[in-house]
Amino acid sequence: MDATRGLLDGLDTAGLNTALAEGTCLGLVPDAEAARVRIELEVLTLPTDGPPPTDHRVDLTLTGVSRVAASLRMQRWDDAEPKVFPLTLDTLGEAIAGFGGGALHGWDFIDADDSGWALWRELLSFDTTVSAEPGTHLLEFSQQEGIDPRELDVRIWFEDVTITTSAGTEIPLAEFIAGGARWWKAHDACDPRTMLPDVAPPM
Repeated sequence: MDATRGLLDGLDTAGLNTALAEGTCLGLVPDAEAARVRIELEVLTLPTDGPPPTDHRVDLTLTGVSRVAASLRMQRWDDAEPKVFPLTLDTLGEAIAGFGGGALHGWDFIDADDSGWALWRELLSFDTTVSAEPGTHLLEFSQQEGIDPRELDVRIWFEDVTITTSAGTEIPLAEFIAGGARWWKAHDACDPRTMLPDVAPPM
């Protein structure tokens, strides 16, 4: 998929990618009947002034979901081929929880190109068609932590996205994106509010 596709219908893919970078994936709840997937995250965000929020959990809800594919696999150093574990859409959330809150490493999550997908699309745990929606956009992310030889890749085709607080209050996308942009700008300036043990310091 063309990474600039989101700009054609007003979805700021670059801004969303920045806001999601190094977030922590806490869980995923699918609703196939409603063609919806809710992803529970902790994100890096800063207000215009003052300290970071004490609760930085958000729900990223994808609607108009047309397809979900995932690959849960394990490959130890002496394995010739990876072992692929079976999953379903309904058990995907359990697999994500099994990583105990893995980070969203990288910078391309929304409308990324197919370079990552090409590496694991022949190693699928499942590939489920959810609805007949066109799937204009996609979200792709991975879970892999520490020395654990397991890796989970997930790709979701969808139409729209909303962000809400953990209490259910909707956050306008522009506001969500601005909070993430402020965090990374402060990080690059060595702002002490962004010095976290699990995030690399600025280069």
